[in-house]
Amino acid sequence: MTLVGDKESRERQRTDSRSRRELESQLRRNERIWAGFREIEIQMIGAQSLGEVVEVLVTRIPALFPAVDCVSLVCVDPDFELARLMSTHPQSGVSRLFIPADRAWLEEVIPTRAKPWLGPCDNHIQTRLFPACAARLGSCVIAPLVLQGELIGSFNQGSRDAGHFSADAATDLLEHLAAVTAMCVDSAANRERLKRDGLTDALTGVANRRLFERRLREELSLRERRKNSLSLLLVDLDHFKELNDRHGHQAGDRALQQVALTLTQGLRVSDVLARYGGEEFALLLPDTKPGKALEIAERLRAHVAELIIDDPAGSALKVSVSIGVACLEQSPGVESRGGDPGFWLMRQADVALYRAKSSGRNRVMTADRS
Repeated sequence: MTLVGDKESRERQRTDSRSRRELESQLRRNERIWAGFREIEIQMIGAQSLGEVVEVLVTRIPALFPAVDCVSLVCVDPDFELARLMSTHPQSGVSRLFIPADRAWLEEVIPTRAKPWLGPCDNHIQTRLFPACAARLGSCVIAPLVLQGELIGSFNQGSRDAGHFSADAATDLLEHLAAVTAMCVDSAANRERLKRDGLTDALTGVANRRLFERRLREELSLRERRKNSLSLLLVDLDHFKELNDRHGHQAGDRALQQVALTLTQGLRVSDVLARYGGEEFALLLPDTKPGKALEIAERLRAHVAELIIDDPAGSALKVSVSIGVACLEQSPGVESRGGDPGFWLMRQADVALYRAKSSGRNRVMTADRS
């Protein structure tokens, strides 16, 4: 005959054993989560650019945590400075998961700045925070990014499982990861600003002469091995001194900025646009034959001619450019004669630009023919 006390004892043992197994299972899950978060933190800290930070978040989190279907990063970016940094990232899918926002928009979307918010992901949230996610999300977490007491963005995860991100879940690890993310975003952006400021023109945002000359040497070295074509456009604003004298330097600066923006349209990643000096720009076109270079030059000239520059005084100003085109052909050419191909290319483009200027401006020419 079994005693009641024995039954109760065995039941307690089974309960205790089940509790220990559940606790051990929970500890193992926590260890996996912590190890995953730690891996992500280390990779973010080692990232050399904003794009790399975003790439770590949006690729490693779904890889380490299969229940997470989509990740996005929102950053306060009223001037789209960070968006421009992201645009250089080679993977467009990563760039689409970075969302620039102004502060008012962000504060409207984020329910609280104090802690991550977890709960259902409705259409409004998904449209705003996960616009690149095709799957219908059931739940999400919105973790505010706060740096030195200031809201700078949010780090967001979405899951198709409506119960995955529940309001009663602990958020300690999420808060820690959000704090690290905020520091890494700020650090990567500052690192890229320093790099950009040393190699870009402060007024127009395009490459400066130093970067252009470095890239020219690199492209000449590549061409020496590949024997492909390398074209150069020298672009000069027409009557720029007169524009400055009549309308002031603010109008001149605005004209330079708008022309630079126009010249960047349609460029490939390998192309290099630089402010070469004053009102002159240089555009290097690797693997581009003379006919194609002339076509590009004419398209850019026409687009600039359509610009209307807003004068700070209220006038609408028109500008034009003259463009000189030169090309190193696929054959060895100048190198076989012992000349400096870079000097020759610059010289030919300069002669072509002089021809365009002396022939009436607002036109495209080469050194030896129109």
